[in-house]
Amino acid sequence: MEIMNMKLKMMSTLWENTYRVAIEDGQGGYIGTCRAVVNVPIDPSELPPNAPTVEPQLFVLVEDFSFDVSKIINFEATLSDLLREKFRYQIPHIFFFYPSPHDVLNQEITQS
Repeated sequence: MEIMNMKLKMMSTLWENTYRVAIEDGQGGYIGTCRAVVNVPIDPSELPPNAPTVEPQLFVLVEDFSFDVSKIINFEATLSDLLREKFRYQIPHIFFFYPSPHDVLNQEITQS
């Protein structure tokens, strides 16, 4: 698995400004999945005159990944670059969130 050669498949979801992202390596192997939530500022015309200005931001909710934790910085750096490219470099701030170890480790797995 090569993190530096990631390819993204983005799909719309039923939520506004929310996308599901499937992440693969250069050979089509699975790297992970995440949800990308775009936070767009309210139009300035709808705000009071003294309201601060803010920039768009992107929350990346990492749902699953199949690489060693030691590669997380490379993963985030590469994924950030690819997501900025997808959104035409209009989102300056990207924040990553991961599942709580407590939630993941205590999750009951059922087979249907």
